[in-house]
Amino acid sequence: MKNLIIFLAAIAVPSQILAQSYENTMLFGYQGGHYSPNNPEGGINILKFDEGSLQISDNQLIDMWFNDTNAAISDSSGNLLFYFNGVYLEDISRKIMENGDTLNTYVETGYDLPQGAIIIPYPGHSNQYILFHGEDGYVDIPGWSTECIGMYYSIIDMTLSNGLGAVVQRKVPLAIDTIGYGKLTLTRHANGRDWWLVINRSHSNQFYTILIDPYGIHIIGLQTIGPPRNYEGIGQAYFSPDGSKYVNYHSIGATIGQYADVYNFDRCTGQLGNHQHIYIEDGGGGAIISPNSHWLYIPTWIYLYKYDLWSDSIAGTQELIALHDGFLDPFPTYFHRGFPAPDDKIYIVTTSGSRSLHVIHKPDESGTDCAFEQHGIRLPCYNSTSIPTYANYRLGPLDGSSCDTLGIDNDPVSWWRYEQDTLDPLAVEFRDLSYHGPETWAWDFGDGGISTERHPYHDFDNTGIYQVCLTVSNVNGSNTHCKTLYIGVSATDNPVLQKQITISPNPFYEWFSVSLSATLPSPIFRLYDMAGLLVRKERIAFGINEIEANELNSGIYFWEVISNKELIKAGKIIKMDR
Repeated sequence: MKNLIIFLAAIAVPSQILAQSYENTMLFGYQGGHYSPNNPEGGINILKFDEGSLQISDNQLIDMWFNDTNAAISDSSGNLLFYFNGVYLEDISRKIMENGDTLNTYVETGYDLPQGAIIIPYPGHSNQYILFHGEDGYVDIPGWSTECIGMYYSIIDMTLSNGLGAVVQRKVPLAIDTIGYGKLTLTRHANGRDWWLVINRSHSNQFYTILIDPYGIHIIGLQTIGPPRNYEGIGQAYFSPDGSKYVNYHSIGATIGQYADVYNFDRCTGQLGNHQHIYIEDGGGGAIISPNSHWLYIPTWIYLYKYDLWSDSIAGTQELIALHDGFLDPFPTYFHRGFPAPDDKIYIVTTSGSRSLHVIHKPDESGTDCAFEQHGIRLPCYNSTSIPTYANYRLGPLDGSSCDTLGIDNDPVSWWRYEQDTLDPLAVEFRDLSYHGPETWAWDFGDGGISTERHPYHDFDNTGIYQVCLTVSNVNGSNTHCKTLYIGVSATDNPVLQKQITISPNPFYEWFSVSLSATLPSPIFRLYDMAGLLVRKERIAFGINEIEANELNSGIYFWEVISNKELIKAGKIIKMDR
């Protein structure tokens, strides 16, 4: 899909249930159409998580180029609002937002500051958002070179410019100091409304503690914790999804090693505590935390390590999960920084330009049961080290804490996804994605079957159309979410499956892509000319599959996707001469 068409609606948000899809749309990659409209090296990758499941497409019209700095936000229903590459803001009309230009010194290919920006809704201010963004520069201190020399914020009001938004406060100084290189991350205050931002001073064991509430953005203090620290490196910082841990990872180099500092975090006071230090000999990489806040994953180019954040001695729990398999795309797809996604998976980008994403499918599971898959996702466009940066918008209040004072309850929200077995379409794995503290799960599979497991497997006895519902509950209440599943029915009668197979661009010139967002057994793509002759036959996989067709004559062609000898979808496509 070459055109990203998004419809905005002005909606009221009466409860927490409708306010949690801010990271629904993720964008990263090189400038759209930078080389030619049909060259996959240019273009923006789009990851959408409607209904909790990943769908991949691209956009050749977005003119922005994402380097390491990459932030975006959607509205409460998951519709993209605006995005930022460290230099300027762009709205959904693909134009620079009003007053959103040159928020940092202009760089044609985007700002090279990992986790250098992050966006949150402004607490208590409907339709307003806060963009936090760093600025780098030369520091005349031996061994420091380029550092982050300041942290700023800008405020965006989406009611202006006919709903496209405008920057109403530009680049307001927040912490003008030599601070950690990017690594912006936030977590909810224990009251369930406000936010905490922690900023590490460069080459230091000191941290700015910043509170964001309806009355503004306040530096609460400068905390000193742990032994003096004289190292600083590019890396990542994350709060655990439950807000109880803060991890700051420093990639120094292969000869010096890597460092990860882990702290407890008090969501009431904003204070760090119980510092633990991890040293790793390998070079490069990042750090990501599992959705259940139990496991820390550290990819270091060649190795993927795992640590137990619930241990009293985290460094001693190191476990090797994977060794890079040498795959080229076209350069080595070494493990680099990663990001958590709304489907409760972790995606890891590569160290150089490629169209591959590594995937941790079940990061909450122990050991290698986390199901790590190298180069498991094929992207439509090239991406290098850029990762989308988001906060955990789904974290609620810390019920019963001393600062749970606003009367906000963790009313559970039901959310889930499913995957059919590629060999047995009647066998389905269900994955709970619910949030706000569910304590019980009640599944109704629509065929008389039920389950109280969180992540059940279910075998349907017969093909058919089933209404599957999950009800989650805790002491505050319950919530139900239902979906229609088309189990074993004809693929042409399955509207969900039909939407999961797309062909673009159409018309095309030298190549086109088959986007497959469904898990099918041994899917095959076939292309026929007007005479019915088979001119292409390709085995395809989940994600983006590029079909080279440069030598074909211009004209109309017919395509089909087959799985287990069943026709899944068919259509026609037009080849054009330049």
